[in-house]
Order: sequence, then C-alpha cells, then structure tokens
Amino acid sequence: MDFEVLIIGGGVVGLAIAAQAAQKYAPVALLERHDSFGQETSSRNSEVVHGGMYYMTGSLKARLCVEGRREIYRLAEQHHIPYKKSGKIVVAVNDFEILSIEELKLHGEANGVEGLRMLTPEEMGKIEPNVFAQAALFSPETGIIDSHRLMDTFRRIARHAGAELVFSAAVTGLAPVPGGWEVRYFDAEGEGTVTARAVVNSAGLHAQDVMRMAGLNPDAMNLTLHLCKGEYFSVQGPKRKMVNGLVYPSPHADIVSLGIHTRVDLGGTLRLGPSAFYVDKIDYTVDPSHKSDFLDDVKPFLPFLEMEDLFPDMAGIRPKLAGPGEPTRDFHIAHEVEHGAPGFFNLVGIESPGLTASPAIAAHVLSLLSDYLS
Repeated sequence: MDFEVLIIGGGVVGLAIAAQAAQKYAPVALLERHDSFGQETSSRNSEVVHGGMYYMTGSLKARLCVEGRREIYRLAEQHHIPYKKSGKIVVAVNDFEILSIEELKLHGEANGVEGLRMLTPEEMGKIEPNVFAQAALFSPETGIIDSHRLMDTFRRIARHAGAELVFSAAVTGLAPVPGGWEVRYFDAEGEGTVTARAVVNSAGLHAQDVMRMAGLNPDAMNLTLHLCKGEYFSVQGPKRKMVNGLVYPSPHADIVSLGIHTRVDLGGTLRLGPSAFYVDKIDYTVDPSHKSDFLDDVKPFLPFLEMEDLFPDMAGIRPKLAGPGEPTRDFHIAHEVEHGAPGFFNLVGIESPGLTASPAIAAHVLSLLSDYLS
C-alpha cells in the first residue's frame, strides 16, 4: 500500500484528522480538489467557537463540541492563533422566550457547558448597552477564532509529522483492493492512482459523491445530504460599533439554524447572519432583497438598525442530513464495514459545530482507525 491513511477533503475537519493521523500512522496523505485548504464550508461561517448548549444531550455534536472547544482554545494558545473568548448572550424579548433560554441553560449544563448564567437586563446592559432584552443567558466559554489560521496550524502540524497534502487533486474513483482501497484522482499532471489501507471521507458538501464512488448508496443509508444556504449582511457606518460581540436570538423548537445573530470579527467588522434556507445547488451570491428579512429578524433585539445600515456580505452552504421540515440530525461518523466497505471511514452531515468540534472529531476518527489498523 502507498499509504496507511488517505483523507479526502481539506476543510478544517480533514486537516485536523491529517494532523492527528500523521502523528500515529505513516505514511498519511490528504487529497483536496481545490488549490488551497478550506475553500468551502470551513471558510464561509461565523468562525464561532461554540459552547455546546444547543445539541441533543449524548449526541456526537454535543460531546465533540464541548471536547473540541476546550482543545481549540488550547491549540490557539500553543500556536498563537488569533482568538477572542468574548462570551455570548442569548436574548429573550418576551416571557415565552425567557422560558426558552432558561431551558437552554439547563440543556447546556446537561451537556457539560461551563459557566452558564442568567443575566438581568441591568447586567446585560453593561455588556451590550444597545441590545434590548427582558432577560438573557450568558455563555462565557463561547468565542471566535481565526479559522484560516486554525486550518493552517493543522496543515503545518500534519506536514511536520510527515503527511503528504496534495491540492488541486480531485478524487474521481474508489475501488476496493485486497487490504485496502485504490484511489483514482485527477490533478495538474493528469490522472493518477494510489492505494491506502484506510480511506477517510471528509469531503463535506461532496461527501455523497465520495460515498457513491465507494459503492455506497447514501439514500438507502438515510444519509442524503441537503444543501442549506446561509447569507450574511454587514453593518456599516457608525452603528457597526453599537454591538460588542455575539448576540443570539432565543432558540425555537426544530430550528434549522441558531438564528440570525451578531458577530464582531477580530478585525472589528459587525455581521448579521447566517440565515437558513434550502437550495438545489451551491451558489455563494447574497440576494440583496433578503435585507428586509434580516432586519425583521433582528429588530426585536437590535432596535437601532434600519434598512440603510445593512449591506450584502458573504454566504455559506451547510451540508445537512435533515431536510426541510425534518428534525435535526447528529453527525454521521462511522467505519462502514457493516455496509460492505471495510477500511472506508465516513463523515457525513458535518455542519455546525464542525469547526469547534474539529479536533475532537479527529480524535474520534483516530479511535475508529486504531480499531481497524491495529
């Protein structure tokens, strides 16, 4: 075999897996179809380091988010990755929403999220004097991080440990061979083929395509991916300084996302987003006509904003396992030996909190690999 482990996909999760795998196995390779890392979901998000309060207790999302968050902050300190543990406020603007955030606090505590506490309007006013709320939940462990620097850190760790990272290399086929897999790809030099004992599918938005190459049927396995778009609008002018950090709306049952929230990045830009609506194709344009919807969503807690303050900014696509109207789904991370694909490790539906959870997802994948490769 050419490689012990071959990873398909160079987003934040694929890079985190490469960084950890290369320290245990040799040789390790990563193939990424774009000319650099993190060109899709990993670089088109809020860059929030999530506390872990929203996800179903006992789920992979809940456990890996909490574990990953702690590791993200450790990595940031060790490798000088810019970050800010700013904390996060979840606001309630009426009595019903107060009950909602009180339930969210209990849920977060059950998930192991540290330091959650309710704020009075007076306490909240000291943190966000321009935000309206009758009550608020404060998550001190939430923050933001420079996702590009985080991914570059994983890249450097992987390469230092001997991993071969190949960009502009699109995987075109997979075939089982004795003791592993044959992987076909196309790069600047034309078609190529390598073999690996274990293949890790970390292709994000394109995970279904890789599954089909491996002879798996995502629809039959209830692993159909749905593209869910999120747009962002920036706040410009003097009002961009009227919010200090992360302010989220109260959650509602069966939400598609965490709601349009504020995010002040490390450079001081104030963005609102992301929205959430299902689409049929990958398209990163922002529809200016959606501005009024954004304003309607945030006006209850950001009453100072007007239409002229918002400007189209960026968009991202989430790879969701839950379709329109369906309940939320957990990450799918599995060795697909039971589906006739020994040595094929499958990551599907890695949406939020994938960035936060990335080092913990990698550790989880390594534990699956060790059972197979030992």
